[in-house]
Amino acid sequence: MVMLVTALPAWAQVSFTAEAPALTAMGQPFRVEFTIDAEPDSNSLEAPAFEGFDVIAGPSVSTGHSIQFINGKQSTSYSCTYTYVLMPSEVGKYTIGAASIKVDGKRYSTKPLPIEVIAEKSSAAERNNGTSRNKNPESHIGKDDILLRLKVSDTELYKGESLRASLILYTRANIDNLEDFNLPAFDGFWSQELSFDNTPSREEYNGRIYETYKLSEFLLSPQQAGNITIPSATLTARARVVIQDNRSFDPFFGGGQVYRVPRQLKSEPVVVHVKDFPGGAPSSFNGAVGSFRLSSKMPAEEIMSNSADQIEVTISGSGNLKFITAPKISLPESFELYDTKIVDNIKATATDTSGSITYTFPFVARSAGVFNIDPLRFSYFDPTTGEYNTLATEPFTITVLDDGTSSQVQSVERLHNYGSTMRQLDRDIRFIHLGDMPRKATSTFVLTPLYWLIVVAMVAIFVVAYVVLNKRIRDNRNIVARRMKRADKVAIQRLRAAESYMNQNNRHAFYEELLRALWGYISDKFNIPVSNLTKERIREELYRRGVSTSTAEEFCEIISRSEEAQYSPSSEGEMSEAYTRALEIMSKIEEAIKR
Repeated sequence: MVMLVTALPAWAQVSFTAEAPALTAMGQPFRVEFTIDAEPDSNSLEAPAFEGFDVIAGPSVSTGHSIQFINGKQSTSYSCTYTYVLMPSEVGKYTIGAASIKVDGKRYSTKPLPIEVIAEKSSAAERNNGTSRNKNPESHIGKDDILLRLKVSDTELYKGESLRASLILYTRANIDNLEDFNLPAFDGFWSQELSFDNTPSREEYNGRIYETYKLSEFLLSPQQAGNITIPSATLTARARVVIQDNRSFDPFFGGGQVYRVPRQLKSEPVVVHVKDFPGGAPSSFNGAVGSFRLSSKMPAEEIMSNSADQIEVTISGSGNLKFITAPKISLPESFELYDTKIVDNIKATATDTSGSITYTFPFVARSAGVFNIDPLRFSYFDPTTGEYNTLATEPFTITVLDDGTSSQVQSVERLHNYGSTMRQLDRDIRFIHLGDMPRKATSTFVLTPLYWLIVVAMVAIFVVAYVVLNKRIRDNRNIVARRMKRADKVAIQRLRAAESYMNQNNRHAFYEELLRALWGYISDKFNIPVSNLTKERIREELYRRGVSTSTAEEFCEIISRSEEAQYSPSSEGEMSEAYTRALEIMSKIEEAIKR
């Protein structure tokens, strides 16, 4: 056992990496770090030549060693970092070659690092600070030292196609805090927030190098043709400025008076040109945009009458999957078709939504016979080719065997001069008699006093029934109107009940009451039974009533997260956040509907 443990480090994979900024400016020193996660052999580092750069300092060596105990198991980690400080000598594109080092006699190498050196422009604030000791903190932050930009992956695309919108902070100052962050309204787009890597990076913009921080990222899909403007995002950034003075400045430690300078930032509006679909769309096209595949699973070739089976169709690929509809299915008249079941597995990425949607069409075959099922067709528009594509299932024949109770098809002969045959369905529907009908004796009841009495009574009954029915209709309308008007108040009462469960730390009851409030709010507000509500139906109803797609998507997201949290571990902070978000989203919907 001891031999096995001591041999493990020799089997472990050694990692030797290099790190440096991909972009730098003339006159700005920068660091290059070579890090290895195993103890190297003494004096075995071979650094690259650093062509195009002057070595100001290095290598300085730092090591780290840690031990962790997790669930009774011990793990150790080690790192050794060699740091060089370089200064660019000329503008251009360079490559820092590979460094190498030995561990237990075996040599490891890093990958080469490309670096671009630019001649950076200086701002007025930097020129002033370089020539005078300005005591005004505002003058230390130039107009273009902190910027807010909304970058989109494409400004011209087809309706239903996707683009990525990233809100990025560009800064050359030390940012202490961000406040009053307001995202733009993506009206005219379906939007979904994406997860992203918030690691800062460097980027050149207008001839200057900035540290960039991604603040948010969305996947957008335009729902209408024409020019759509994405308005500005706003926020307040507070930059940290240190001004040296004789009282607080130390020649060795530095220091000085610290100020926090606010800057009101606003991104430029972005105009996106959305092209409409070209003409000649097939009849089976319902707005699907992207690249898709179609697969199907047909029922058994032989089934018994009055037995159930199903047709299963799966559409997979990438594109606006959340907006496609089920293919139209045509079954024989004697087949009883039930509600379509939909199961989706869709994931939003930085470029598009991808995954699959499965449509299941359950049916019951009532009559025996041999039946042909027409192909199911699905058409989509491919923006890369600018063409429509149609996918279809194979034609299918199904034989329905008689179980002894199915509808029988019989032939009966017509009477008299109708020599052809007619079909008789089942045994309770008979052919109509074509001969002369026997005549009944003429009645003398008409125009008698009893006749008029019955007529008057029938008219009176009709008038009373008409009045009662109208009153009931008006009452029902008033009930619906009051229910729609009080939807927000009823939801608030349910949320208060959820709040009491939150204070008791009753997680399951809290989320159950929160979901009841959210579903009930939409049901009451739009007079839709809860049993008929789905998240897609909610999105459609909110968008149809002028609510932005981002607000509708956030409402459905709160429902999804609450459903997940109802049966999973959850902290009190998460319940408080869910409660606050539910209140805010219903307020947004109320404001949008009243507009």
